[in-house]
Amino acid sequence: MTDVVFWSALQGIGTVLAAIAAIIALVIAGRQLGELIASNKLLAASNEAMTESNIALTRPYVVVDFEFTPTVTRRGGTLGASVFVTVRNDGKTPAHNVTMTVDRPFEPVSTPNTDGWREAIADLNRLMDGSMVLRSLTNTRPLKYYLDGEELFGKGNEPAPSWKVEVRYEDSDGREYRESFSLEVEPWRRSIAIADPLVRIGKYVDAVAHAVKDLDGTVKNKNLEVRVDARNGGGRQLI
Repeated sequence: MTDVVFWSALQGIGTVLAAIAAIIALVIAGRQLGELIASNKLLAASNEAMTESNIALTRPYVVVDFEFTPTVTRRGGTLGASVFVTVRNDGKTPAHNVTMTVDRPFEPVSTPNTDGWREAIADLNRLMDGSMVLRSLTNTRPLKYYLDGEELFGKGNEPAPSWKVEVRYEDSDGREYRESFSLEVEPWRRSIAIADPLVRIGKYVDAVAHAVKDLDGTVKNKNLEVRVDARNGGGRQLI
């Protein structure tokens, strides 16, 4: 083999080795690029999840629900209940441009016997007809409307009324949210109504105050009777 042939063969082998090295480098670079892309995707997904988590923690949450408030007697027991429709914000930030639509107007089973009751129901239905826009609702000032007493639960096994409310609102950045609420009294018609402990204590105090007042009135009446009897010569003396 001549020197020319030898060096030509060696050069060919070098070219092949260089080509192989280049291919290997390309493969490694491709893998590294793929890993970088995958890593960037994971980072983007992580950032997106963190952003969504932060939004979920700070966003407003408008809730439409029933509130059942038991009527507390002077002795701290419960007698009947009042049913309210409440609109509240359970979130950390105010809700803006709140609109609500109910599938049918709210109506009590009882016949409203006061102007305030009738006006409360009229205001509630105006709020729920989809045309009124509540500009802002914070978590410190819920809306609360009296609907009816325990008559709303119905008698026996007759079906109790229910309503469905659709709600739309925005957060401070203009993100829009939609919620749907089914307001039903049926599941709670026979549930136990437990009064607020502070309300019960207040009723106990009120009962004691009335008892003391009644006792004071009785003592004064007895004293008056004794005075009148003494003036009439009855022989009884005032103590």
